[in-house]
Amino acid sequence: MASTCDACGYRNSELKPGGRIPEKGKRIALTVKNISDLSRDLIKSDTASVEVPELGLELASGTLGGVVTTVEGLITKISESLERVHGFTLGDSLDDSKRAKWQEFKARLNKLLSLEEPWTLILDDALANSFVAPVTEDIKDDDQMTFEEYERSWEQNEELGLNDIDTSSADAAYNSTDMKMGEKTDV
Repeated sequence: MASTCDACGYRNSELKPGGRIPEKGKRIALTVKNISDLSRDLIKSDTASVEVPELGLELASGTLGGVVTTVEGLITKISESLERVHGFTLGDSLDDSKRAKWQEFKARLNKLLSLEEPWTLILDDALANSFVAPVTEDIKDDDQMTFEEYERSWEQNEELGLNDIDTSSADAAYNSTDMKMGEKTDV
């Protein structure tokens, strides 16, 4: 979904996944080293968490929703989102030391985009709906990116509503419909 306001220039794009629930989660780690890495296409689903270990930055799943963007666009969106939250929650009550810490963190976040040193972007998606484009056609040739599939924890399944899901009545209805469609009739 994408929307734009002609009056104020606000733009929004959001992604909502569809389809079956995968058996495993997926963790993608990208070492960002150069300008082409910032231009990599990226899909962050609404169930993906984001981490930049070098900053100590961790965003829980659901933060920012689902977006289609680039690596640079994601970092920019994180910065803008933190700026909005920071301004709203702290307002004028921020003392000088807290203001200085916030400015320092924001500067470190912006330094990621200047590529002064390599940094790591980790997308951890319990439903495996996130994606980072490889540099080459063959993902195996991209030595800056790793993929790890993993079994979801009970807590992750609980958060997704998967622990108590009962599809037996839907399965029975589906199977009976299949039987009726597959039955031969004598005419």
